[in-house]
Amino acid sequence: MKIMVKILVVSERLWPEGGGAELATNLVLDMLRRIFDVKVVTGTVNPEKLPGVEYTYEPLLSERVKALLWLNLMRLARSDEFRRLVEWSDVVYVPRLSFPVIPLAEKLGKKIVVHLHDYIPVSYTATILAPFGEHRYRIVRDDLMLIRIKGFKYCVISAFLLWTPRIARKWIAKADTIICVSKRQAHIISDLAPELKENIKIIHNLVPPNLLQAEPCKKLDENPILLYAGGDSYTKGFHVLLETLKILGKKKQAKFKIILTNRYGQKSLKALSELKRRSNLNIEVRGKIKYDQLLKLHSKAWALLFPSIWEEPLPYAVVESMLLGTPPIASRAGGVHEILKGSIAEEFLIEPMSVKDLVKRITSILAAPREKIEKMSPKLKEHIIKVLELEKIRKEFTDLFSSLAQT
Repeated sequence: MKIMVKILVVSERLWPEGGGAELATNLVLDMLRRIFDVKVVTGTVNPEKLPGVEYTYEPLLSERVKALLWLNLMRLARSDEFRRLVEWSDVVYVPRLSFPVIPLAEKLGKKIVVHLHDYIPVSYTATILAPFGEHRYRIVRDDLMLIRIKGFKYCVISAFLLWTPRIARKWIAKADTIICVSKRQAHIISDLAPELKENIKIIHNLVPPNLLQAEPCKKLDENPILLYAGGDSYTKGFHVLLETLKILGKKKQAKFKIILTNRYGQKSLKALSELKRRSNLNIEVRGKIKYDQLLKLHSKAWALLFPSIWEEPLPYAVVESMLLGTPPIASRAGGVHEILKGSIAEEFLIEPMSVKDLVKRITSILAAPREKIEKMSPKLKEHIIKVLELEKIRKEFTDLFSSLAQT
């Protein structure tokens, strides 16, 4: 039976567009729509529509440049049609970056929930490099470095927009509840923006139900297969992976294959091709593939390589890897250690930016008998299910929205 609470969701992107944050939003919507009345305003033309949810496509939200998106949202907040939607609601839920609608919701006396999947209140790039202790006092410098990597044009535009975290904080501070997805993320944001600390609530991301129901199904080949899904992103540690592969190529140890998915520019593809030619490594670049195809690759993967160099709040790639029984060789950063602590996967953690650690962990996996990897699989899934207990997380969301609507 539905609880008579009306929730308006304003999100510029919805699944299947985007990545982990959009997947998380879709899972939350699927849970909320079973209990509450839900309407969604989005800039995604063809979202994965859930039964019982009313979707409104709003072209103003289709802008992908953050500053321009916010200007569009300010225009949207002045429209009568959008105002009527806010008036209809009890709670306005902002799961991504649509913060400029918050002042209107506050003015109309609505409760506001902001769901953070990154560090947008404290960093222009929404990224905090790891470890936080070493980067705490150089956030702007790190932002400038990350902007410069993207190219001159992006750098020129962004140089005028480094003020955006400050205005984001002012909007977010008006929210009744700010959801962080891990203790690490909550700690970093509270430390850098203490004015937000009082309203922060930690709720882990929901796990995909289809992965909960399926048993880990490993069909491992005799020669190990490694999986990397980060594309050529600097923050995902692509440069760390390249250096690691160069070392492994020189060692000429047990044969293995590495499959790389996601997006790669021409420069990166050239570097991989040259590495393959010189070392005879078996490198297969699949590029951007569908989500279901990515999940299927886990059936033959001996390990997922996740050398991310930033404090990722709660990366779905690692969660999915555990659910599918694939040992993640992951950086000890963000919420990763939080969810792997106490599991057999903890022994595969590496220090961020450490090529030495990554080489060591990969070598260990390659030397392991196939049967050992297969026996690991159910234990990995069992651990992550306990840490990210589905019913507990659902109750936390339900209680939050119910209590806000009643106050």
